[in-house]
Amino acid sequence: MVMTPVRNLPRGLPGHTEDLGRVLVVVGGLPGSGKTTLLRKLLAQQQPGVVGLDSEQVTDRMRAAGICVPYRLLRPSVHVWHRLRVLRAVRGATPVVVLTDPWTSALWRTVVLVVATGARRSVRVVLIDASRRAAEGGQTARGRRLSARAMRRHTARWALLLRTAAAQDAHVVDRAGAGGLTLADILAGRRD
Repeated sequence: MVMTPVRNLPRGLPGHTEDLGRVLVVVGGLPGSGKTTLLRKLLAQQQPGVVGLDSEQVTDRMRAAGICVPYRLLRPSVHVWHRLRVLRAVRGATPVVVLTDPWTSALWRTVVLVVATGARRSVRVVLIDASRRAAEGGQTARGRRLSARAMRRHTARWALLLRTAAAQDAHVVDRAGAGGLTLADILAGRRD
């Protein structure tokens, strides 16, 4: 998978994202690393033709519908619904799809990238490299913690993903660096 620049864009997106082509932006990182925070920042720019997908949106919808079970019981349904939304959006007509995902599942990465290729989307990958301790702090702050076993699995797969990130042309940033990113930077493939 290669992150090829869509165009050499100026700072800030133009008013119309249809000029960009079809793009999938993946924001990856350990659970609690700041993916949702970055997504909110990118979506706050309110650019037309941009949709953001985060599993927390599904959780919020289920809670709003009155489903009041512990998150550990809700998690499987959240993941299925979220993944279906992702595949539909990647195949859909929206010019820019921004997805947050741990990106630690090789099978899921493959599925998403195959669907993106079939949909003729270019792909940008931003990996937020936060330590396990920092990510667990982020989980605590949002009120949802993974089990120690699940976090160990994510952490081990994350380390492997980071070792291959350069080969995949992914942009690796720390949490502070993620805070300085704009959607225009990501779409243009800027690495400053």
